[in-house]
Amino acid sequence: MSEGKRNANSGMEIAAPSLMEQKPSAAENAAFSFTVVLLGVLGAAWCFISAFSLPVLPLTVNLYALLFAAVFTVSYSLKRARIYIHFLLVILYAAAAWYFRAGMAQGFVITTNQIMKTYASRTDLDFPIYLVSVKKDLYPETCTLFLVFVLFIVTGLVCNAVIKQKSLCFTFLVTSPFLFSALAFLITPNFTAVLSLFACWTAMLLTRLPAEKKKGFLKIQSGYMCKSGATAARSGLISIPALLLCFALILSLFPMQSFQRPPQLDKMRAKLIEAAADSPLMNGSRALAGNTNHVDLNHAGNIQFTGKTALQIKSDKQYPLYLKSFAGSVFTGSRWEKLPDSEYTAINRQLGGRNVQNMLYWFTSLLHQQDNPLLNPFGIRIRSVSASKQCIYAPYNLSTTPEAITGVHFVNDEFIRSDSLFGTSEYTFYAYGLGPGEVSSNISGLVYSLITKRMFPSTDGYNIPNHVMRFFESQEKYNDLNTGNVESYYKTTIPENILQEMDIKSRSYMETEQAYRLFLYDKYTQLPQSTREKVQKLLKQEGLMGSLKNRTALQSDSNSGSDVESMANAVKDYLGKNCYYTLNPGKIPKGEDFTEYFLTKSRRGYCVHFATAAAVMLRAMGVPARYAEGYIVTPQDYKNALADGWANIPDSRAHAWVEIYYPGLGWQPLEVTPGFRVERNLTQENNPVNQLPEQSVSESSSPTQGKAASKPGGQAESKAPNSTVSSSPNSSPKAGAKAVSDTKAARFQILIGAAILLALLAFTILKRKYILSQREECFAQPDFRQAAISVYTYLTQLTQFGGEISEEINDLAQKAKFSRNGVTKEELKAMTEFAHRLALENYRSLPKWKQILFKYIYNLL
Repeated sequence: MSEGKRNANSGMEIAAPSLMEQKPSAAENAAFSFTVVLLGVLGAAWCFISAFSLPVLPLTVNLYALLFAAVFTVSYSLKRARIYIHFLLVILYAAAAWYFRAGMAQGFVITTNQIMKTYASRTDLDFPIYLVSVKKDLYPETCTLFLVFVLFIVTGLVCNAVIKQKSLCFTFLVTSPFLFSALAFLITPNFTAVLSLFACWTAMLLTRLPAEKKKGFLKIQSGYMCKSGATAARSGLISIPALLLCFALILSLFPMQSFQRPPQLDKMRAKLIEAAADSPLMNGSRALAGNTNHVDLNHAGNIQFTGKTALQIKSDKQYPLYLKSFAGSVFTGSRWEKLPDSEYTAINRQLGGRNVQNMLYWFTSLLHQQDNPLLNPFGIRIRSVSASKQCIYAPYNLSTTPEAITGVHFVNDEFIRSDSLFGTSEYTFYAYGLGPGEVSSNISGLVYSLITKRMFPSTDGYNIPNHVMRFFESQEKYNDLNTGNVESYYKTTIPENILQEMDIKSRSYMETEQAYRLFLYDKYTQLPQSTREKVQKLLKQEGLMGSLKNRTALQSDSNSGSDVESMANAVKDYLGKNCYYTLNPGKIPKGEDFTEYFLTKSRRGYCVHFATAAAVMLRAMGVPARYAEGYIVTPQDYKNALADGWANIPDSRAHAWVEIYYPGLGWQPLEVTPGFRVERNLTQENNPVNQLPEQSVSESSSPTQGKAASKPGGQAESKAPNSTVSSSPNSSPKAGAKAVSDTKAARFQILIGAAILLALLAFTILKRKYILSQREECFAQPDFRQAAISVYTYLTQLTQFGGEISEEINDLAQKAKFSRNGVTKEELKAMTEFAHRLALENYRSLPKWKQILFKYIYNLL
C-alpha cells in the first residue's frame, strides 16, 4: 500500500507537538499604545507651552490631545480601515484649517512673539516682535486654536512612531524638538511635562510593542523558541510607573525650588555668545550700529571695516545727519541696556499719546511753525544694504509720528525698530535737519515761546506780565549751570500763574514736557554706585564738579554755552585732551568697569569708548545723558551719490555718540569723539587727531605707561593712522587675571550629576532584582509543569545570545506540556541547572558591552 493511502486510511493522525503562547489581547495592546502616545504628546505640548509661557486654555489643549490620541490609536489598530480613516481625517483637517485660517495666522504670530520674547530675555541676541490684530483678551483662544492644529499633526506622527513603526528613534525625533528648543537656551520647562516626555521615551526603550507579525513558537532543530508580545506589553506598562517613581525620588531629594543653575553653565553660554560676537560675520555689525536690545561693552575690542555699503539714502535736502538705531538708557558697568517697558507705564499715560521722539514737531506745531524753512524740514528714504534690517536708522527731530508709518514701531522714548520677522529693508522718514549745535533751548525759552507763540526771542508787539518776568529772572541762576544746581534745573516746575498765561494746548504740552523732564532725571542719571564714586573722584581731581564759568582752558576747543552745553563741552574737551583714538584698543579685562578702565588705565578707544565715557561722566555730574549709536551722514556722502540719487553710506560710517535732553525739543546728539565734525565732513579718516602714537600700540596699557606717552590733542606724532578700511587689527595681549572657579558651585554641579546617575543606577538595579525574583518565583512554584514551561521560555531567550537547548531538555519541555504526569522535581531541577549553566556560558562568551546589556538591560542573569 502506498504511503498516501496509508495516511488517508489512518483513523487518527498526530501532528508535530507545538507550544501555544498566551497571545496579548487587543485591549492590552491598545491601552499600552494609547498611554505611551498620550505621554509623548502631552509631554511635548506642555514642555513647549510652559517654556515659552504661551497664553493657552489648558483644559482645551488637554482634551484635544486626549481626543486625537484616542482617534489615532483606534485608526492604527484597524488595519483594513486605517487608510480610509486617515483620508477622512486629512479632509476634515484641511477643511477646518481653511475655515479657521485667519485665527490660525494670528495664533501663529502670538506664538512666534512669545518665543522671540523668551529667547531675547535669555540671550544676547535680538529678535523681532510682530503686530497682532486681535485684542489681548482673545490671545488665549487664538493661540490655543493654532496649537490644536499643530497638536493634530504631532499626535499623528507620534502614533505612527509608537504603533506602526515601533521606533524609539522616530518617537524621539518627533517629540524632542519641543523640549530641546527650550533647553538649548537654558529655559526650564514644566517638570511634569518633562517627566511625561521621559516616561514615553523610556517606555519605548525598555520594551517593544507587540509585533504585527505572526505570533507563536519557532521550531529550532528539535525544539521550539517562544516569541511573546504579551510579555513585552506587560513589562512596558510596568516600566512606566517605575520610571515615574524614580523621577519622584529625584524630585523629593532635590526640590525644583532649591535648584540654581551652576555658574559654569552660564560661563559656557557666555563664551559661546562671545565667540559668535567676535566672529567675522558679526564684527563691525553687531559690535557697532547693529543692536536693538543692548550693547555689550565686553565685545568692544578691536574692530575693522571693509568699506562695504551699509546703507543707501535718498533725500530731498543734503543735511549732515545722525541716523540713530539704538539708545542705551541703563548702564551696568559693562553694558548699555534699554529701560524696561514697565518703567514707562505711568509716563506714557501722562504723555497722552505723544512720543518724545516727535517732541520738536509737537512744539513747532503749537507755534504753527512746523513748515518753517529755518527748521530745515526734509524727507529721507533709507535702504538697508548690509546693515542690520532689524534696526531702523532714523534721523533726529522726527515729524513722522508712530501712526504715520507702518512696519516699524517706536520703542518708547529711545529708538525705532522693525516689526517684520526678516527686518525692514526700506523706509521713509520726515524730520528737521538740525544738527549738533544748531538747536538749543532752556526752560525759560520754552515758557516764553509757549506764552508769546514765538519761536525766537523778540521784544516787539508783546507785553510780558510782571509775574512772568519774575519767573524768568529766577531762572537766571541757571546761566552758570554746574553740578550743584543741575538737578534743581531739570526738576523745575512751572508755577500755576505762569501756566494760566498759556492757551489750553500749550499748557497741556508744557505739563507733559514737565512730567517727562521730572521722569527722565532719575532714569537717565542712573549709574552703578561704585562707578559713580570713582568717576566723581576723577571729576573732582580735574575740577569738573564745580562751576565751569571761569574754566577758559576748557573752552579752547568748544564754544561752551551758558547752560547744559557748558557741562557737556567740558567733558568733551577733557576726553579730547586725555584719551587716544584707535580702532585697536583691545578688550577690557574681565571684571573691570568699562568707563573706569578707559579713563584711568588704557585711555585708548574709538567712538564706543568715548561715547560711553562721556555719558557716564555727564551722569556723574548730574546731567541726564544717554549712549546712542547708528550711522552718520556727511555732506560729502551726498556728493558721491549715484545717478539715481541714492548715496552709498559705507560701514565705516557706523558711529556712537551721546544724547542730551533739551527742554521742549527732546533728545539731541552730542559729538564727543575727537576728530569727528559731521557737518564739516570731518571723521578720523580725513581728520586724524588724538591718534595713538605708533610706539605705544605694542606697549602695555597700564596707567604708568599711559602717562609716559605724550598727551593727545594735536596731530599724531607718527605716521597717519591706519585707514578704517585697511589692515586687520593688531593683536593685543589679554590682560587681567584668570578667573578662579567657584568651588562651591562646582561641588553642587557634581552632586546633582551624581544624584541623577545614582537614581538611574538604582532604578536599573531594582528593575533587575524584580525581574530575577519573579523568574525564580516562577521556577520554584508548586506546579512543576508550569515551572518547567517557564524555564524553557527562559532558555529560548538565552539562545538568542548563543548556545543550544539539549535534546534531553527539549524532551522534558514536551513532557511538561503534553504528558499527563508532567515532570518530576528532579527533572525540573535538571532543567533549571541547565538554564543557569547556559546563562553563565553565554555571559562569559560575550564582549564587555554586551555583558552589560545581557545582565542589566535584558536581565537574563
